[in-house]
Amino acid sequence: MTARGTDNLRGYLREATLPPMINGATAPKMPPPGHKSHQNHLHVRPQEWRRLESIYSFNNIAFDDLVVNWIDSHIPDTSLGVEDADPVTGERLTIPCPPVFNIPPHDERRPTDILRLSPWIDNLPLMTVQRTIHLLYPETRPWAFDLKFESDSDGKIFQHFMWTLSLDDDENVSQAQREEIGRKSIVVAFQPPWILSSADIHEFAKCRSFPPFLGPGNAFPTPLDSKERLWAKIWDTCVATNTPWFVLTSYSHWVFGVFSSGWTAAWVTAVCDFDSYSPTVIEWLTFWVASAMRLKGWRSIPKVRDEPPFVPSEIPCTVYDTLSGGTLESALALFLL
Repeated sequence: MTARGTDNLRGYLREATLPPMINGATAPKMPPPGHKSHQNHLHVRPQEWRRLESIYSFNNIAFDDLVVNWIDSHIPDTSLGVEDADPVTGERLTIPCPPVFNIPPHDERRPTDILRLSPWIDNLPLMTVQRTIHLLYPETRPWAFDLKFESDSDGKIFQHFMWTLSLDDDENVSQAQREEIGRKSIVVAFQPPWILSSADIHEFAKCRSFPPFLGPGNAFPTPLDSKERLWAKIWDTCVATNTPWFVLTSYSHWVFGVFSSGWTAAWVTAVCDFDSYSPTVIEWLTFWVASAMRLKGWRSIPKVRDEPPFVPSEIPCTVYDTLSGGTLESALALFLL
């Protein structure tokens, strides 16, 4: 006899792995196994205001065991007495897990571009984790994963969701409150697997430093390489909303990370495959949301000794940035200011 996921939520999170994703027939060609795509042409370059310096691995603290132990301690294995789907919001547990749990298959169209990739991430792991967090912590129900679609020059190869509290533009919220919301939010950045291949995301996770900015009068700075451009893009995206917690994924592979309070350092996990066990992707995501939200048993951000405080400010827009977006008129107007 099959059960609902809510009858043993701990067991469901532990056993439910993401279904495999097959690219559409017209999708760009994948690089050979073990090779980088060499197509991650993000429009970022060295900038004086980008403060990232060092990147550390979480591998030395047995993070897998920490996640599994947190799940054991905070996720019930007895029935919650509710259905997998919320009849009011439409949220539900969506990842099939036969033969124990009666979760129907959730079919998505095979991706051919980043827009077709988005529902695989949104409707499977993110929906399942959102339902899980809302079931366990009702006070988080105003929070959700929202797609923050960007139509800039990188929009075809880089997009992101955010776990955040949605606010109306006219809502009376102080800057301090917005910053606190940002600190509890998560950026879930994603790229298609033909852009962010297995080799690419492993290289990203193994990166241990970010090159310093060389100002005028120094030797010409070396252009950022692929992994550095990706680190720069994620740093910029997170700083824009004061959000230190982040995830990077191609759906097939996942990395979880967090920036220090002064934004000079980052910590990242090893790469997690879509079908990983102990922990599964949804165990990782549930734990990451709980940590960002500072829920019971959360994991705090590591400290950096003698790190100067970070003063939030808007990231400036340069002529280069405007030209890379393909709007010559806007670039000329900015140049003439």
